Amino acid sequence: MKNRNSVLDDAQRSWVRNWWRALQPPDEKWEPLPPALRGLDRGERAALRRAADGDALLMESSTHLLARGLVTLDAKRDWPQLRNETEAYLAIALVAGVLAGVRDDASDDLSLAHRLGHASGNRPRMSELRFKRLLKASDETDLLRQWRRAVDLADRKADVARLADDLLGWQIEQARPQASASRSVRFRWAYDYYLTTRQQNAGEEPESIKEITE
Repeated sequence: MKNRNSVLDDAQRSWVRNWWRALQPPDEKWEPLPPALRGLDRGERAALRRAADGDALLMESSTHLLARGLVTLDAKRDWPQLRNETEAYLAIALVAGVLAGVRDDASDDLSLAHRLGHASGNRPRMSELRFKRLLKASDETDLLRQWRRAVDLADRKADVARLADDLLGWQIEQARPQASASRSVRFRWAYDYYLTTRQQNAGEEPESIKEITE
């Protein structure tokens, strides 16, 4: 889709993928992990998945490894655009709690919303009612619950770097609402959920999408 803003640069996306890989069973096809991530394992992944809210996620060392890497790699020193460091770490903690539930990194730059709306059959993986509820979520605990449910409904498959980028962007937009709704993560997710590939290539933007994201 046009005008997609990214929060993470290439180096930060690579860090997200490596962090996620460190939580998975070893795979000989993968490149060696950065030394800082070699101590992580499936035990840390299980702890992240058990954490019920942001406070619990902030108690996990794996959350702080993800956060320190992202902040250290921020060349502009202005990321993420949140009100303070505590808010930034909480935003990253919620991302960690969601990524821990991903079983398969698709590495295709498709949004999670695309997977939810484009199943192999006629019915989407997530119902329209649930999807609208997801777009309206704003409370921290509700966001975590809704995002985790979405990952489960997508068969726990997602592009982990794209998902991290979208979830961080979502939280930044909540903290600092932007003027153009059509540039928001929620609008892009609605666009990906509702429109077919043919419609997207034609540049269609139905009014119904704008209505549910405003």
